[in-house]
Amino acid sequence: MEEKTQQLHLKQIDGEPVFRIHLFENQEMVDFKLGEQFTVEDADGNPLIKNIKSNLRWRVKIKSANPGKVHYYLVLYETFDAKRAEERLAVARKIAPEARILTLGGEIFLNNKKINSNTKYTIVVGEYSSELAAKRHIKRFRPEFSPRVEKAIAQPGTGEIEIFDAEYENSAETANAVRIVPKDFNAKIKLYNIRGVDEILQKEYYKDHVYNGTIEFRIDPQGRLMAISELPLESYLKRVVYSEIGTELPLEFSKSLAIVCRSEVMARIGHKHLGAPYDMCNWGHCLRYYGDDFEDKNIEAAIEQTRGQVIVARGLIVDTYFNLICGGHTEDASGVWEIDEAPFFHGKYDWTETPKEFANLQDEDTVRRWIHARPEAWCNLKGRQVPDSLEKAKQYFRWEVNYSRRELEEIIRKKTGEDLGDLFDVVPIQRGASGRLKEVELMGSLKNYRLRGELSIREALAYDYLPSSCFYVEKEMDETGTPYLFTFVGAGQGHGVGMCKTGGAVMAMEGHTCEQILNHYFEDCNLESIYKMGQ
Repeated sequence: MEEKTQQLHLKQIDGEPVFRIHLFENQEMVDFKLGEQFTVEDADGNPLIKNIKSNLRWRVKIKSANPGKVHYYLVLYETFDAKRAEERLAVARKIAPEARILTLGGEIFLNNKKINSNTKYTIVVGEYSSELAAKRHIKRFRPEFSPRVEKAIAQPGTGEIEIFDAEYENSAETANAVRIVPKDFNAKIKLYNIRGVDEILQKEYYKDHVYNGTIEFRIDPQGRLMAISELPLESYLKRVVYSEIGTELPLEFSKSLAIVCRSEVMARIGHKHLGAPYDMCNWGHCLRYYGDDFEDKNIEAAIEQTRGQVIVARGLIVDTYFNLICGGHTEDASGVWEIDEAPFFHGKYDWTETPKEFANLQDEDTVRRWIHARPEAWCNLKGRQVPDSLEKAKQYFRWEVNYSRRELEEIIRKKTGEDLGDLFDVVPIQRGASGRLKEVELMGSLKNYRLRGELSIREALAYDYLPSSCFYVEKEMDETGTPYLFTFVGAGQGHGVGMCKTGGAVMAMEGHTCEQILNHYFEDCNLESIYKMGQ
């Protein structure tokens, strides 16, 4: 394969890279208020209304719109090794001759200095019209691959946008996008009654949001309004750290999370949201970025004291992973994703030493004892006084989920498209270093069906997702010996790779430094500043 390495020169303000974050879309109109001085610009940054100081509400609405186009595709495999990509592509093409390699990322430049190289080769297939259509093809590629669905914007929405204040003293019309640019990037802009959807309850809700930096409103692919936050990296990270873990946590933990998040952002430039007018989204697919109004002196200090610091290995910025609570043992990256393993992403016991009786969590009997034992671990919160931000993690160190057989059969039919008949058992096939299941077999009266991949297993066996794939299954039988109740007994929440946020916070509460926390979760890594890197 001929390697095509592109150069990505980052936009910057005062030497900091600038990122664009997708906030929401599918809005009919948006009202906002910004008490500080600001300017209204068009899509190209040309002023429409200058130097406004207004305590009035403003409204942005669509005057006319032409919807764009999106398509969905399956990601089969990712690697930074071109040769390995070709090898896996040959396997994929035996299943789907149209499989192809997307070359993402490239050489990253900041202030005309090269600070990273993150060229990644991604094997993909399909241009499906909907997410559901893409999901219907997933089983074609199992068990050779563990596909996931991604979305690309093939054609952006276009149209005319109006903006005006409540008294209509100031107004403007412009094509495709309008930008609200505060004089001070720290100024807060309040957005009113933004419509969202609770995916679990399938209900709409409305909520006010507060953000910093420039807000850009654009025509989305549905022909409605989307909003994008544009701001410098360090300002962006303050809200990310808050959104990922909350407030009132120790400074040393906030510093470690800031470094991990900064590393992830800088390592993933150009890897996600193909064709989109933004770099990152605001949920767990990228990094959480909530529109809450908050203040936390430790977060402020953490960003300032770690300014520019990223985790570096072999001269490259590490794509660091983290999870809410690992359950006592982190997982290998290759135990979760179709991705090359890195030495600093090997799973490890989340404590000062590994108990000999739990050294092999790939063994079924050991996993059962491990889950029942609730062993000592940094993320075991039993008996510990913790801030409110960590309270939600308590329910996930060990957990149980129950489904009747009929419920679980219907979930499986809905999630996989497979009718197994009467479900007899969920049989573990392969586990990773943390005991998380990598493959299971569903035993039914009509057929058996194998599930491969941590996220696929969690999704297929729950209305939403099981907290993690580190679980075993208990069954209650009727008089015929057929299961009528399935109980999933498990440990941890999330994929378990990289830094356990709960464990890291407890380490800081017990006196460990930022460097000690990072050295515990990431091995063979060093800290460097992106503002001092480059050649």
